[in-house]
Amino acid sequence: MKIHSALSLFAIISLFLVSCSTPSYFVPAVAGNDVTYLPKPMGSDSINVKNYISGSIGGLILPYSSGDLTMGFLNFSRAHTSKNVNIAYGAFGFAGETNYDTEYNKTNGIPEFDGKGIFGGGLRTSIGYYDNAGNAEFRILSWENALSFESGSYSDFRQKMRELNDPNIVSSKKTTLFTTGGATEIIWHGKKNINNHFAFRLFYGVTPGLNSSLKTQYNLDVNGGAFDFAFYFKLNKFFGILNTGANKGGTSKLSLGYSF
Repeated sequence: MKIHSALSLFAIISLFLVSCSTPSYFVPAVAGNDVTYLPKPMGSDSINVKNYISGSIGGLILPYSSGDLTMGFLNFSRAHTSKNVNIAYGAFGFAGETNYDTEYNKTNGIPEFDGKGIFGGGLRTSIGYYDNAGNAEFRILSWENALSFESGSYSDFRQKMRELNDPNIVSSKKTTLFTTGGATEIIWHGKKNINNHFAFRLFYGVTPGLNSSLKTQYNLDVNGGAFDFAFYFKLNKFFGILNTGANKGGTSKLSLGYSF
């Protein structure tokens, strides 16, 4: 009798789990890719003011196999370094497209998501305190910010999905994002060539209003912040940045550029 009851309970639980499905989840295109590493001269550099221009290719994988986005970025920033303090500020533009392949094999997938256009731009800032030891520089704490604006058919699509009030769809209508937070970094230069720099940086912050824009009447729990890890290298005047992180989706970005 106990075995029969246990089997019945197991069958009910299994049926419940099978009947449940993960929602389709659509967030702003640059969520997670708005904040990025802003290069700055080291305190040991002979020139303490520099300009940086770069091109990037970035991606966003949406939660629950809802699809992915691919974007190209054009970035410009200017940085100043003085004793124990550095500051950087710049602008960026981006354009891209959404993608939904059959390989996602999602039960309640929305193929209409595929092929939606994305474009926009924004501003970035960073100011921080550092100390040095030998050929290394410890950028103990930096305050970083990004303000972005998005347009295109993907933002129209997100608004349409939100207005459906479908329990299987979570969608944000936000087209303006402000992300702010703190970062810590270690950077060092080569012993033979002080113009060669290498760095690791960790950022954690929040995007006010993003979590609340995803909440629905069905009380899906939405929380968490923005995380970004970066590796930076500069060889004389050329540099590269590899970013990976998350902000309601997995993000990655590769940047190559020139400093002058």
